[in-house]
Amino acid sequence: MRSLLFAVVIPVAATASGSEPGQLQVENVGTTMVAFGAHLDSHPFAGADDLYKFLHQAVYGPGHAIPNREAAAQWLQREIEGIGTPLDDEVSCEALGGEPSLVRVNLRPFVANNDNPDLLLDAFVSSANFERGSSRRMKTVLNLATSYVQCAGRGELAPDLKALAADLAENGYPAIHHSKTYVEAYKPAYRVVGEALATEHGWCGESGR
Repeated sequence: MRSLLFAVVIPVAATASGSEPGQLQVENVGTTMVAFGAHLDSHPFAGADDLYKFLHQAVYGPGHAIPNREAAAQWLQREIEGIGTPLDDEVSCEALGGEPSLVRVNLRPFVANNDNPDLLLDAFVSSANFERGSSRRMKTVLNLATSYVQCAGRGELAPDLKALAADLAENGYPAIHHSKTYVEAYKPAYRVVGEALATEHGWCGESGR
């Protein structure tokens, strides 16, 4: 996968970088695109909406999801109260990449491990308050993703992802929801936090997964 990734990343990143050196842009998006490739492999039912959401979280982080800390706390508590047991092969964390790197901490394994939700809330809020991302970087990763799915044998996703990216660019790349198909297949329940914080608290293990 890595050779395929670099074959896609380097030429597209150089084109998207404008007046900046192409190498800088590759460094900016490389971790996100590695994580994107892994996500595509492990989530065959992901559609264009879900791939866009993955990239949006990697670029912008979770800030859009927090109107205030109290609301975030209530939301987390409600979700934890209704959480079930981990799904088959459900990982504790999924890498998103980005700068600094982010992960999705999956709530079912988190609760099953008796981890502290107050610490997760702190990490979530702290990660949301970190200023990050730009529309240009989002455009870059979407262009790369559209090329990547074609090269990875998932070309049926390319037209929808390209159309979605063009449509949402007009509104400044807003956050969107997972698709119904994705929700039914994977029952997503997670919080996006900084990888360093997740690793510090032992939520992701040594591999960050």
